[in-house]
Order: sequence, then structure tokens, then C-alpha cells
Amino acid sequence: MKRGVIFSDESGIDRRNRFGAICTISGPREVLIKLHSELNKALESYERSDFGFSKVKGQKNLNLAKELVDICLNYIHSRKIWVHILVWDKNDSRHRVQGRDDNANLSRMYYHILKQVHVDWEYIDDWSFYPDQFSAIEWSDDVINFIRSTKFYNDPNLFESEEPLVSFPEYLKVEEKDSKSMSIIQLSDLFAGIVRVSRDKSQEFEAFSEIIPNQLELFAVDPLSISNNLKPKLELLKYFREESSKMRLGVNFSVNKYFATFNKRNNIFIWHYSPKGDYDKAPVKQFTKK
Repeated sequence: MKRGVIFSDESGIDRRNRFGAICTISGPREVLIKLHSELNKALESYERSDFGFSKVKGQKNLNLAKELVDICLNYIHSRKIWVHILVWDKNDSRHRVQGRDDNANLSRMYYHILKQVHVDWEYIDDWSFYPDQFSAIEWSDDVINFIRSTKFYNDPNLFESEEPLVSFPEYLKVEEKDSKSMSIIQLSDLFAGIVRVSRDKSQEFEAFSEIIPNQLELFAVDPLSISNNLKPKLELLKYFREESSKMRLGVNFSVNKYFATFNKRNNIFIWHYSPKGDYDKAPVKQFTKK
């Protein structure tokens, strides 16, 4: 039996942000143990134990972020791991509902991304799942119960089981982990942030990418204002774009003006959720009368 491990984290799920994102990093257990070790060495060399996209400030932290991106892209390029990133727009027709339950909706998005992980690792039939412990989800009550009520749970082929009905917890051990002790969760946060900001700050990133050093005076109109806090993050996005292109991973920016992939041939899948129809609405909070 092949054992697989999934790590995850989210970005922008609070109400201050228009876009939310989830990133999962998955693969065979022995591969992720090696990845964890390499990431830890990089963090230790910069004397950091806790890192993520929000920490990309200043040149030193930018250099660390680039090194972590390099490690991850090399694992993707060699097809040792899968990285799945799902982004959703809280202003789309699905989410513009009164009394929206963001935690329940996040559970639905986790269902979608976990299903993709299963599809893309079809030969792994025993999973352990380690989300960040600060995720706003009660995993056993929300995600697992939701999966149990779906065709995914009732699929007789789920995880290559021979049983007609599959008990999700029998195959998926779920245990929250502190990101400070799990560098792959920190890496998930980094990649979730990179993709989310490519959508949220699309105009700024495009302007930043086109700026020619020492030639701003040539523009008749002032370029789009970019804060000092955002600049190193946009520099990281630019680096991710360039390195992904060198490896021909299929990460596209030019079509939609934010990062996306249009196939799953290269072990990285970035997709942006779009409502399936008028029926596709985010869950709402249930209030009980006292």
C-alpha cells in the first residue's frame, strides 16, 4: 500500500480580502520527508523557523522566499510532488449571498481541492492530511462530514477501494499541525499567497513587471502606485513566473493577467473557481431561534 501525505494552508480567507486561496502540497510520504528536511535547512540558514507569504519583506526575506520557491519548483519539475492551488472570488455570483458562511464555504473549497489531489495521485490509496492548525475549519465536523454526503464519498472507486461505500476517515488521517514545526505548511502558505496576489494585485504586478529601471521619467503618466510593502512580494511573483517558465511548467499569466494553468501535465495545477450556474451558491449561516 502506497502512503501519501497532504499538507495545506490558506491565504486571504478573512473578509478583508476579495480573493481566497488554498494550496495543497502532496506526494509519497518518503518524498515529503526529504522535502521537509530541505526546507528546514533553508530556513535554518536564514535563522528563521516561521515563514510565509506575509513575511516577504526586505531583501533577506525575499532571498529566502526565492530559495524556497526554487526547492519546490525542482520537486515539481522532477514530478516528485503535486502542488494544487485553488482561488475563488468572494464577489462572484456564488458568494454574493446574504449571511454567507465563510467557514462552511471554505470546507466546500477543500472538498474540491482534495478531490483533485486524489485524482492526480491515482496510485496512492492511503492518505494522511495535515492542514495548518490555525485554519478556520473543524475538520471532522465540516470537511469530512461534507465529503461523506457527496458522491466523492460514495464513489466505489474512491482511493481504489473494493468496498461499495468508503469511510473517509479510514483512509484519510486528519491532524492539524503548527506551521512553525511543519515547513511544508509554510511552503503551502507561500504558494497560496503568490497565486492569490497575482489575482488580487494583477494590475500592480503587470505594471511592476514592465517597469524599466531608471527610466520612469520616460512615462508621460505616473505608473501605478505600488507600496514598499508590496514591492518585494511582486518581485517574488516575478521570480516565480520566470523560473516556472524556464522549467516549462505551464504557469500562464498573459491570458487572464493572473497565474493559472490550463492542463495538469506538469504536476502543478492552478485554477480559479467559477460558479457552475444559478444553483451554485455559497452556504449561509444557520440561525436557531431562542
